[in-house]
Parts: sequence; structure tokens; C-alpha cells
Amino acid sequence: MKAMMRMIKRLITGCVIISFVVGWPLASMATEVDNIKIIDFGLYKTTFAGRQDAPDTVRGEIQIVGQRELLKRTKMIPASGGTEFGFRYVVNGQEKGGQVDLLVRVSHSELQGSEEWVAARQIGTPSFEGWKFDDDSQMVPGKLTIQVFHQGTKLAEKSFTVY
Repeated sequence: MKAMMRMIKRLITGCVIISFVVGWPLASMATEVDNIKIIDFGLYKTTFAGRQDAPDTVRGEIQIVGQRELLKRTKMIPASGGTEFGFRYVVNGQEKGGQVDLLVRVSHSELQGSEEWVAARQIGTPSFEGWKFDDDSQMVPGKLTIQVFHQGTKLAEKSFTVY
């Protein structure tokens, strides 16, 4: 019985040590993002440089962005097909050039639910989050909000009025 108790204590001690070693980097990641600064927002035009296979997506491919241009700084967004809007921002943190995963959430005041995805972004480099009206079901007048979170903390938010 004593041998069994010693074995259990060693197992528990080993688990605690392993969880500390594995958990330490995750705990330190919580401090690597200080804030997000929104640079600009509004209507954009995107040109694409090509396509890349992405078998885990609905379409089976993704488009590679070549250039994104701010057409007009505004919060008023016309509900018409192909309209692209959002905001550019910079993630500020302790490890410039380091990569962080951000949760992006897009919600609409008149539609049920929200769309979410994880975006890998580089600290200190301008990034973009936005929305493009691809079908009629998305083009509903109301307030559309784009939020960016890091480890459960909301760091950026911009609301647009779709008309």
C-alpha cells in the first residue's frame, strides 16, 4: 500500500511539473499584447494577387490579398453587393514581430448570431479586419460591429451603420 501511495505522489508531482512547464508559456502569452490601435476605417477596395489551395475551407481555396486601399473614411456603409469595409490596425506588444492569435467577431444588430474566426497577426505590423457583402442575406440595414479579442479581452471595436 505504501509503495502504491509513493507511486501516486510521484505521478501527481510529475503532472504538476509538466503542467507548469506546459502552462508557463501560455501564461506569459497573456502579457505579450498591450493594445490595438485602429489606424483607419471605412470603405476599402482589395486587389488580389492570386489563389492558394485551402482544403479545409468551404470553397477549397483562399484568395491572396495583393493590395488594400482605403476609398473613404466613413462609418456609413451602403448595403450593396461587393461593398467591402472594415478597419486597419496595429497590434502593440512586447515582442515586435511576434505572432499572436486574435479572435475576430462580426455581429449585426438585425441578424441572429455572429461570425467568428481566428486570425494570426504580427505585432507591430498593420493588419485588416473587415466584411464584404457577398449575398443579399447579408445586406440588411442596421448596426454591424467588428470586434477583435486577445485571450478573451476585447482590444478593438468599430461599428458601422449599414443603410
